[in-house]
Amino acid sequence: MPNNFKTGDVVMLKSGGPKMTISDGAASGIFMCHWFNREGDIWTPQHAGFKPDQLVAADQSA
Repeated sequence: MPNNFKTGDVVMLKSGGPKMTISDGAASGIFMCHWFNREGDIWTPQHAGFKPDQLVAADQSA
């Protein structure tokens, strides 16, 4: 059963990685996610599309 993610939800890949924010859920079933990579003092915005079965809700406590 697919997850019902919505814009603004914080998720991460089931395989691990950074927390990401869902910015859009397309009709194709792909969720566009945004996150930042940090290298030293430089933060670089990133984005990619993922299928819902690749994502899980991220722990919001940290």
